[in-house]
Amino acid sequence: MGLNKLSVFGVNQVYSILVVDDEEALRKQVVSLLISHGYQVDEACDGMEAAQKIAQHPYPLALCDVRMPRLTGLELLRHIREHEFSTTVALITAHANIKDAVEAMREGAFDYIEKPIKEATLLEIVAKAKKAHDMIEKLTLSAPMLTPGEGRECVGQSKEMKRVFQVVEKLTRVNTSVLVRGENGTGKELVARAIHFNSPRKDGPFVAVNCAAIPETLIESELFGHEKGAFTGADQRQIGKFQSAAKGTLFLDEIGDTSPATQVKLLRVLQEHAFTPVGSSREIKSDVRIIAATNRDLEKMIREGKFREDLYYRLNVMPIFLPSLKERRDDIAGLVNHFIEKFNQEHGQRITTLSPEALSALENFHWPGNIRELENAIEHGFVVESSSFLTFASLPDYIKRATRRAHSPHKTTLQVEALDWERGKESFEREFIVQALKKNSGRINLTAEIANIPKNTLLRKIKKYNINPREHGGWEGNLES
Repeated sequence: MGLNKLSVFGVNQVYSILVVDDEEALRKQVVSLLISHGYQVDEACDGMEAAQKIAQHPYPLALCDVRMPRLTGLELLRHIREHEFSTTVALITAHANIKDAVEAMREGAFDYIEKPIKEATLLEIVAKAKKAHDMIEKLTLSAPMLTPGEGRECVGQSKEMKRVFQVVEKLTRVNTSVLVRGENGTGKELVARAIHFNSPRKDGPFVAVNCAAIPETLIESELFGHEKGAFTGADQRQIGKFQSAAKGTLFLDEIGDTSPATQVKLLRVLQEHAFTPVGSSREIKSDVRIIAATNRDLEKMIREGKFREDLYYRLNVMPIFLPSLKERRDDIAGLVNHFIEKFNQEHGQRITTLSPEALSALENFHWPGNIRELENAIEHGFVVESSSFLTFASLPDYIKRATRRAHSPHKTTLQVEALDWERGKESFEREFIVQALKKNSGRINLTAEIANIPKNTLLRKIKKYNINPREHGGWEGNLES
């Protein structure tokens, strides 16, 4: 398992540190000291080796010497920031190089340690870095960010989800509109709740509206309210969702399913912070934060004239893109642990773990229904299983059938993949990226440009398919080009 993967037998919360120094004696001394204090430690002899290790398994903390061959500590810091890795960097520097350390602090380094290294100083800086790391994890992963009794929380240790959590943490400090994008079942409402319950508006209401579930004739009344007699059947005054969410957050799910007429009214509220109930002449001020969500391609809808471009830009102040479960398979074990704990409480059972065969089946399934489908699969196991752990036999039949098809000795890999769209697509993607890297001598930036792939997407796919650019030349000598 990778460093950030959650063990099926329990959440692996070991704080991993990468020590980077070309001076072997000093490096070994630091490694030995940290291991003796209970940290999980890896080492690299220079910045280039460190960059390659971080690309495969981002560490919470990297302790780096400033002056190193091939890639200096400052260059490594810039590389980490450019590629948006979640690794925190603290620098080790000689007194003569303090200016380098100060420059690195300006560029985002956490702290620096002067040589000769004092044991107490090193341990204090590591402890501070770990405390900062733990605070962010607690803020973005813990249940208190959600309403009591839901039994749900944001779970994820993958690089993709850590990026989401970092954006969520920033959004808790501001009051801007948010647009959450992602497939059905990826947890869009959960992210909206995480933002609300960690923001200054947490004491106000969180009101969720599924725009796709409300008939077009009623949605204006549902959102803005109506006066008695405003239309046939309006036998009493009704408060709308915008008023119900006053001083809190209004979550507009499936915003892409609203009509052009409704979009005009929503745009007015966002622009003027006021609305008028149906059948009323009085204007009501709106003190509501809007978080919208959709699984639709809004850019395509704008081109087709089905979604207002001005509303899109009002909502899209700070977008969040939620990866599908098949794009964050490293999180499946942790999600399974979470759901086991949840359903133990709900069903009064004492299931402790999942068999390796069952976990393998879950990690290799394509999950069209994403996290919601995984949750249902685990609950299915609780219903049928009477022992203390879930087995392959506990899984839903369709998952077992898909697993057996994939491992059938009577079919070639090509034949199996041809019967499964997701597997076939992933096989094509991997081969395309490998060939593109070969053609461009393993150079990341050049490959992204020539193959017309966004650089962040290319890096994510390289990690997902466990592709090593060094095998195709060029990476050893030049990280950037």
